[in-house]
Amino acid sequence: MEIAEQGKQDSVASPHDALVDELEKRIEPTDAEAERDLAIGNRLGNWKSIVSFGLAVVIFVFVILYLKRNIDPHALWQRLKTLNIGLFLGAFAVYYLTFPLRGFRWKMLLQNAYRESGSHAVDDMSIRGLTEIIYISWFVNCVVPAKLGDLYRAYLAKLWARVSWTKTIGTVMAERIVDILVLSFLLALTGFVAFHNKLGHISTILLLGLGLAAAGITALVLMKTLSARIRNRLPDRFAHKYAAFEEGTLHSFKRVPSLLALTAVIWLLEGGRLQLVFLSLGLHSSHISSVPFAPMLFFALGTAVLTTIPFTPGGLGLVEAGLLGMMIYLGIPKVDAAAVVLVDRVLSYYSVAFFGFLVYLLSKRSHFRHPV
Repeated sequence: MEIAEQGKQDSVASPHDALVDELEKRIEPTDAEAERDLAIGNRLGNWKSIVSFGLAVVIFVFVILYLKRNIDPHALWQRLKTLNIGLFLGAFAVYYLTFPLRGFRWKMLLQNAYRESGSHAVDDMSIRGLTEIIYISWFVNCVVPAKLGDLYRAYLAKLWARVSWTKTIGTVMAERIVDILVLSFLLALTGFVAFHNKLGHISTILLLGLGLAAAGITALVLMKTLSARIRNRLPDRFAHKYAAFEEGTLHSFKRVPSLLALTAVIWLLEGGRLQLVFLSLGLHSSHISSVPFAPMLFFALGTAVLTTIPFTPGGLGLVEAGLLGMMIYLGIPKVDAAAVVLVDRVLSYYSVAFFGFLVYLLSKRSHFRHPV
């Protein structure tokens, strides 16, 4: 009789369990909800994506009209024909080396955020798998606007390790803040060292980078100091979501020196990519700056700032126009600048869009299914 009663009690959920289940549903979306909200097919056909690609086309039209008026197409083709394939492949290798480093950094952030709970699940996540997810997210950012790939990335991590989606979004936010802090410092340093007397109109890039850094620091300070007040003012559903997001963001900031050093290496490699693109076309920057490598790092960081503008997928159009304008303004011949933009965007955008699509199709970590 007692055994039967015990079984009956075990078969009935307690009010506490029911409350927990309800809160989990509120904090974390169901797979069906996430699939509906984040599915790439749905996003590609919505009006926001169509408008963003339309804006990119408009920008490209203006760039092409400028090139037709100011650059001899034959001279541009002759410059492109000088491309050294070996150095170009070297730029490709340097660029793609940044992805496993980003995967390693993300694991550090996840371990920081989940140190008190869920650490075993995070420890079992391989750097290779995290790198794969990051690459898929970059592909998503190449085809849809508003950095949807960041949300997609967090959700794929949730499916893999059954961690909190909202909390994992916090680790992605922390990563973005670390990126912006290091990027803005290096951008200001290289800009003033290499082009202190030529900044002029491109100081907008510096101000945008510094503004993003200030916004990131302000967000962290407010999140830390006003935590209780923010939670109390939010409805229960959003308070629990915010609490998970806040924990994921703030708890990620451990081992900060290692995170900053690793991020600096990533950005230096981005500059190395652009340096090899220049060399592959037989170009040098000694005529625009006496400081070696600084101009390349400045250009690479400047384009990274432009990709943060969420109006077009992956900065399409904005990056091409911005990089071309920066280089011409700082003294690089128009034909050479146009050739660099074309070759570099083959690496930094079109290769990700192409190979990322293949990884997206073939990866066991995409398509909203739990990988084996």
